[in-house]
Order: sequence, then C-alpha cells, then structure tokens
Amino acid sequence: TPLPLPISLPLSAPYLSLPRATRLFCDVYNTQSKTYCKRLQVLCPEHSRDPKISADEVCGCPLVKDVFELTGDFCRVAKRRCNKHYCWEKLRRAEVDLERVRVWYKLDELFEQERNVRMAMAYRAGLLALMLHQTIQHDPVTTDLRSNKER
Repeated sequence: TPLPLPISLPLSAPYLSLPRATRLFCDVYNTQSKTYCKRLQVLCPEHSRDPKISADEVCGCPLVKDVFELTGDFCRVAKRRCNKHYCWEKLRRAEVDLERVRVWYKLDELFEQERNVRMAMAYRAGLLALMLHQTIQHDPVTTDLRSNKER
C-alpha cells in the first residue's frame, strides 16, 4: 500500500535538496523569494519543457486489460498521433518519483524514532534519572521508604 504524503508539501523551500543519482525535485532558485522550487522535476510546469517528439517515434505505452492487468504488449501507434496515452512516460515517472518521496519521508520518520529510542536508552540508567525518580508511598502507615536491610 502506498505511504501517505503530508498534505502540505511545500512548493518552495529555502534550501537545496540533497544530491542523489537522479534528481527528484526541480530545485531551480528563485531570486525574488530566495527559495528553491520543490515540485517534482518531471512535473514542474515552470522550469521544464517536454522534449521534441521525432516523426518516427512510437508511443510504447504498456497495454493493460481490466484496468490493472498488464498484457505484455505495447502501443505501436506513432507518438504524435496517439491521444490515448498522452504524456504517459511523464506520468509514470511522476508516480515512481512520488513513491520515492514517500519512502524518503518514511525513512526520515524511522530515523527519528531510532534516535529517540537510542537517547531514551542512553539516559534511562543515569544518575539524574535516579535522582529525579519519584517514589510513591502506597502504605500511609509506613513513613520510612528504605528497605529493612538499609535501616
């Protein structure tokens, strides 16, 4: 199942994305707002252009049966004349990139959880934790909370 993305994904941010093998985000710098574009690179309408399609290029979209079942065949119509699969490559790439962004968000969340667990483990037996520990007196008759051996 796909991981949910935060609804408020920013369209710009004051920092550049981390370099990866393939760029996920547009990252074009806007000098007026002093931010970087954070749209998916493949879908950014402001900073990317569709490549020119040659006359002999074939559509090549994988054909499906019953909406989701791949047939193993591909569309053989010329790309310029195929209106049924318009921009299918761009949309497929956007799906893959969006899934990668979801995985990065999940990975970041897991790293944060791991960091919290490691910090809790490091501080659980410290002197400060022992000094700040509150002892609850369940028996109102007993005023001395030390064990019998310590008395």
